[in-house]
Amino acid sequence: MRLVHWLTALFTLICIFTALALKIPQIMVDLGGRTPLRILHIFSGFLMPVPIIIGFMLPKRGKALRKDLRTLNWWDKEDKRWLRSWGVAKSLWTGKFNGGQKANAAFSGGMIVTMLMTGIVMASYSIFPLNWRQGATFVHNSLAFLAIIIIAGHISYAFMEPASLRSMLTGRISRSWAKKHSPAWLDELEGVNTKPPSNEQEFLESINMEDLVNKSKNQ
Repeated sequence: MRLVHWLTALFTLICIFTALALKIPQIMVDLGGRTPLRILHIFSGFLMPVPIIIGFMLPKRGKALRKDLRTLNWWDKEDKRWLRSWGVAKSLWTGKFNGGQKANAAFSGGMIVTMLMTGIVMASYSIFPLNWRQGATFVHNSLAFLAIIIIAGHISYAFMEPASLRSMLTGRISRSWAKKHSPAWLDELEGVNTKPPSNEQEFLESINMEDLVNKSKNQ
């Protein structure tokens, strides 16, 4: 999962920097001209989904990635609470990924597919008509601008959470961090259920269940 993340990030950043260089004449000239930058931009664009595809298809090593992708694609009420409160609501029972991370993953997946499709249209001068290429260029550039903003936010958040950034480098996270930020995931790893009752009904049900367990032990 970490290797897939970093390779995808690398190709994405190459696409961003080459795109910016192509828009600024002086930088474009300093970096060797339009043709090599354009080739590098297109090549890195085609490579963006490759780490995800290969990682997903690996029989054993891809098992964790496939599980994470399923988790990212599954939304529950805690994710909605996270989004509504921008992650500051009390008693959030978050899993391995919070609502913001799931939203970012959904955007990233859609962005890669859309950028790839519009990029193909833009680069195919002899196949697609002018109005198609103009429309593809507008979508491509608009989405790129939005992607830069979101990626900048993603990087900023990573530096504000050093523990999260270290975990993406080492693959390890402290139990105390997991307890604070991903308690549901910690429960899953430890095979327990420490979720506090969310309302009076759940509290009463938990008491009744505890009474039943105690009675069964006494009999």
